[in-house]
Amino acid sequence: MTAATDDAPVRVSVEDGIAVLVLAMPTRRNALSAALVGACLDALGQPPVRAARALVLAGDGPAFCAGADIGDLLGAGWLTANPLGPTPMDLFEAIHRDPRPVIAAATGLVLGGGFELTLCCDLVVAAADAVFAFPEIAHGVMPNTGLLLLGSLIGPRRALELVLTRRRLAAAEAFAVGLASSVEPPEATRPAAIALARRIVTGAPPTAIAAAKRSMRHGSSDIDWAFVRASLAHLSPAEWQEGLHAFTQRRQPDYDPFWRNHAAGNV
Repeated sequence: MTAATDDAPVRVSVEDGIAVLVLAMPTRRNALSAALVGACLDALGQPPVRAARALVLAGDGPAFCAGADIGDLLGAGWLTANPLGPTPMDLFEAIHRDPRPVIAAATGLVLGGGFELTLCCDLVVAAADAVFAFPEIAHGVMPNTGLLLLGSLIGPRRALELVLTRRRLAAAEAFAVGLASSVEPPEATRPAAIALARRIVTGAPPTAIAAAKRSMRHGSSDIDWAFVRASLAHLSPAEWQEGLHAFTQRRQPDYDPFWRNHAAGNV
């Protein structure tokens, strides 16, 4: 089964019980726009995908996913209490809650929301050219889903260091710290992820797999999604507006006024 047209945000195929969702907006580096998020959620609800035994996520072009679409982040109110339509966090929750094996085939840029998306998966097959990073803090926002999941996987101090410094991890380091299950040549990454998914579900029943996932996450990578959403209230709208507008205007953000207010106790 194959669905979606060539210009659709997501391409979907199901073969031998493995559903493959390909983020297909390469000219936008597969940024998580409202259109892409909605298409992913719609694809997850398709009967052939729901009936699949495992799920593989991949991306077309030079990026698996370069993060949230800044225009929609601002225009759709994704950082407010009343966003318009589905948000990337809705996609993260859907992937994280899926009881089946979910594997990311991470190639090229894996930034921000794209990094968070891989953390919501069970396993990550990384291309040798993959680069993982969280640049959000520089824009006045934070990877709230990523902070919780990353800390449970590599420890809170190392996770916080990566978020605060925005340092980029090459695929080899991602593998060394346990964020990637294997590192493959770029052209072999998606086939390797599909093969891994097939290996997992061949000869294993669904309930045992789902139970293993629940047990592994209990007390560690389990998430209180209400808490994650509420954490956005701790951000300063003035700061993220300056940071995101500076990004879209291709200039350096001016955070000095915020630091002066902080020093004066006006926080």
